[in-house]
Amino acid sequence: MSDTADIRSYMARIVTERGLHTGRHFVGPDGSVSICAAAFLASHGWEPECFRTDEDLALTLIGCSPSAMQVIKAISADLDTEPSATPITDDHEVPDHIEHLERWASTPRFSDEQPPAIDEVIGRVLRTNDAPQTLAA
Repeated sequence: MSDTADIRSYMARIVTERGLHTGRHFVGPDGSVSICAAAFLASHGWEPECFRTDEDLALTLIGCSPSAMQVIKAISADLDTEPSATPITDDHEVPDHIEHLERWASTPRFSDEQPPAIDEVIGRVLRTNDAPQTLAA
């Protein structure tokens, strides 16, 4: 099993045990975690305080983690939508995989639906383990 697959398995366990947070910040007051916070926690084994208090710093930490980003990109690539693009210069933009994954886990696809259930989120994380084309960074 690859390191990315190990991280996704641990990530699923974290979400199962702590719950899926879809509100403000990356960790809720009850200890539930967002999907991208779970990727960071599974990659590094610790929870930065900013995950509860400072979304900008949390985004920076997650974005600077190669192992968490590899997992986030793999799951993002497995979704049936494309990530939005963030311009970084006048003629260059990059896909925002964190926003893509966070939005997928917390927002319904259609106005008359609910966001994915926690079981669906965990299932997607685990099914991505079996998709070898998504293991590349």
